[in-house]
Amino acid sequence: MSLAFIFGTNLLNYDPRGVMEFHDAYPAMQKVYDKVSTWTGLDLDRLLRRREDDEEDLEARSRHGSVALAAAMVGIHDVLAAQGIHPAAVGGLSLGSMVSSSLAGALPRERLFDLLMRMDHVGPRDPSGPAEGVAVAFLPVGEDEALLVEPKRDGVWLAGDFGTHPTGTFRILLLSGYREALERLAEETAASGGLGQVQVQEANSVAVHTPLRQAVADSIAGIAAGAGLGDPVLPLCSALEPRTLTTAAEVADMFSRNAVETIRIDDMSAGMHRHKTRVGLVLGPSLPRGWIAFPFPIVHVESPADLPEVMAAIFDNGVVLPPKRVS
Repeated sequence: MSLAFIFGTNLLNYDPRGVMEFHDAYPAMQKVYDKVSTWTGLDLDRLLRRREDDEEDLEARSRHGSVALAAAMVGIHDVLAAQGIHPAAVGGLSLGSMVSSSLAGALPRERLFDLLMRMDHVGPRDPSGPAEGVAVAFLPVGEDEALLVEPKRDGVWLAGDFGTHPTGTFRILLLSGYREALERLAEETAASGGLGQVQVQEANSVAVHTPLRQAVADSIAGIAAGAGLGDPVLPLCSALEPRTLTTAAEVADMFSRNAVETIRIDDMSAGMHRHKTRVGLVLGPSLPRGWIAFPFPIVHVESPADLPEVMAAIFDNGVVLPPKRVS
């Protein structure tokens, strides 16, 4: 009969309008942004993504985008907390796994944003080497994901498994690797018709959640070692395997593995279900609406207009709110 908070990751098409509305309306959100600005040196326009710097390199864009989304998720968490809405379990995907770890009490907030500012977001890349990228695959239920990725497909890895679409007819996968290999796979699947559709995303040029990001994993591990990680005080559900993280060592391990291993939303949501979650709240514009099936009702909290639905879901599903346990 509990409530879970879910923290997603950077999206290709980030819409900051709801976050701006939260910031305009709620002092709790403004307080978070004031602190994050002090910790990171990024001004409010950059944190709210009202201004983008076209001259930033890939590394800086990734770093500042991650900080902006993390600030949005933490801020919305505090808006809910000010209304007495606290989670009994938390979890996240990619960036969201770090944010959820902090809000579970394993990492002080200032250390979280220090980590996001200092860590290697892209890793050393050879400009003359093969171009990288990501693709979204829509795989019919019953088809084997192994046919799309290594070792069957050189240069393509399964970066993320977002589970079965609510229609129950296909699964949504994030593929990552070398762009030429991804484009070849997209052409072959379109021609065969048997493995669904593969759509290469033009806006992304980094092979996330693959062995190609080992330098990022090493960077995170080095910084996390001195970040003062502690044991979570809330159930922290992993998206790397079906388990709840309970120690600082497990959180540190997850931080570094997160960059190079497949993230699986069903592992995380199944863990939340084991903790008797009745409703999940997705904080910020961090997961697509209506695309992902969960074993419990979901409410996306992206703008103040979503708050009435949050309250309705809590009461309609008999959620018992826990007392505040972490800041």
